[in-house]
Amino acid sequence: MKGASNIFGRQRLNRIRYDDGAQGLLILLFISQLFLTNGIYLFLGAAVLAYVLYNLQQPLKPSVFTLIFLYHFVQVAANIWLSNYLGKDLDFRSASMEEATICGFAGIFILFVPIIYYQGKIPNVSLSALRVHANKMSIEKTFKAYLIAFFVANALGGVAFVIPGLSQVIFSVINIKWFFFLLFGYQVLLKRRMMKHFVILCSAEFLLGFISYFSDFKTVIFFGAFLAVSFIMYVKLKHLCLAIAGLVLVSFLAVKWTAVKGEYRVFLNQGSKSQNVSVSGSDAINKLIDLGSEDIDYEKVDPVYDFLDRIQYTYHLAKTMDRIPAVLPHEYGANIGRTLEFVFTPRFLNPDKPIFKATEKTRKYTGISYAGYEQGVSFSLGYFADCYIDFGYFGMFVPLLILGYIFGSAYFYFVRRSSQNLLFNYAVVGAVFMEFTAFEADSTYVMGRLFATLLTFLMLKLFFFPWLYRQLEIPAARIKTS
Repeated sequence: MKGASNIFGRQRLNRIRYDDGAQGLLILLFISQLFLTNGIYLFLGAAVLAYVLYNLQQPLKPSVFTLIFLYHFVQVAANIWLSNYLGKDLDFRSASMEEATICGFAGIFILFVPIIYYQGKIPNVSLSALRVHANKMSIEKTFKAYLIAFFVANALGGVAFVIPGLSQVIFSVINIKWFFFLLFGYQVLLKRRMMKHFVILCSAEFLLGFISYFSDFKTVIFFGAFLAVSFIMYVKLKHLCLAIAGLVLVSFLAVKWTAVKGEYRVFLNQGSKSQNVSVSGSDAINKLIDLGSEDIDYEKVDPVYDFLDRIQYTYHLAKTMDRIPAVLPHEYGANIGRTLEFVFTPRFLNPDKPIFKATEKTRKYTGISYAGYEQGVSFSLGYFADCYIDFGYFGMFVPLLILGYIFGSAYFYFVRRSSQNLLFNYAVVGAVFMEFTAFEADSTYVMGRLFATLLTFLMLKLFFFPWLYRQLEIPAARIKTS
C-alpha cells in the first residue's frame, strides 16, 4: 500500500513506563508468589505474565492480543487458585495437573512469541498522530454506521444457524459491528465528542448481553477494554492500586453472577433444556435483578469454587494427559488432520458433513461422561489438548508456534494494509481477532473461525473497505478549515 510506512507519525514510546512505586509493588507481588501454596507454579505463571505483557502491550498499539493473552493466562492459573482456595494439592483431581499447568504456561508463552515479534514490527506512534487520523473521519457517520451494523448483526444472528453452509461466514460478517464500535470509540476518546452516545451504546450492549443465553455481556467489556488498554502509556502506583481494586470488584461481581447464572438460564429457556431465550427482555432483566438482590446460601452452594472451576481450563488438558498414552495412543497429526479436513471441506462439496459435536471428542479423550448436544450443552476439549493428543509434551508446542505465526502475520497484514488510516486499521484487527480469547476453544472452532474470519475480512479489505473509508472520510478542505 502506497504510503503505508508514513501513516504512523513520528516514533514515540516503545514500552509502557512504570514509576518507582509501581515497579516496587509489581516486584513485591512477583516475589511473593514463591511464599504461597503451590508457589513455584504461581511464580512460573507470574514470570510468563511479566515477560509477555511487558513486550506485547506497547503504547498506542492495538491491545487485542494482550486481552487474548490475559484470558488464556487466567484460564491456566485459575486451577492453581482453585487448589489454594480448597487447601489441596494441585493434583487433587488429576495426576497430570502439574504437567498440564506447566505445559499451559509454556504453551501460551510459545504461542505469543511470534505475535510479540510482529507487534514490535509495527512502527511506534504518537498520540498527536492518532488524533490526526481520527480527524480524517466523521464521528457522526461512524456512529450511524454502527447503528446500522447493530441491527443488521442482530438480524443475521437470527438466521445464522438456519443456513449451516454459511453460518461461519455470517458470524464473521457480524463482527463488522464491533469494527464500527471500536472505530467510533477511538474517535470519541481522541476527539472528546459524543461521549454520552458512546456510554449509552455500551450500556445497551451490556444489558442486551444479559438477555442472551450465552452471557454475551462479556463481549462489550472486552471491546471496551481494548480501547482503554490501547491508550496506556504510563503506569503510576495509584493506577496500579486502582486496577487491583477494580479487579477485586470484578471478581466479586463474577462470583455473584456465577451463583445466579444457573437459575437465570433456566428462566431464560423456561426449562426447555435448549440454548434459546423464551422470555421477553424486560422479564429477563427483572428476573436478574431479583436474583441479584437475594443472599447467597453458602450452605447449599460455593460460588467461589464454581467460579474458579468454570474459568479454569487445564482440567481437560490434565485428564487428556492421564489417558494418553496410558489408555489411548498419540495420534501423530491425525487429530489435527481431521480438524483441518472438517474446516476446509465446505458443505456444498460434502452434503453429508456432520454437525461438529465438541462434547463427543471431550468424552473420548478425557474419559468424562459429559452431557452433550442432545441435552443442549457442549463441553470443548481445548486446542492445547488437541496439540498434546497428536505430539505429546514437547511436540505440542510446534503447532502452537505455527498458530502464533499465523495470528501474528495476519495481524501485521491487517494493521498495515486495511486502509491508509491507522485507527481504521486498529478497529479492523480488534474485530478480526477478539473472538479468539478462550484457552478452552476446541481446535475445530479455532481453525474454522480463523479461516472464515480471515477470508471474510480479506474480501472486505479488497472490495468493501476502500468504499467504506471514502464514505467515512472528511474531505481535505473541511479538515483544513475545522
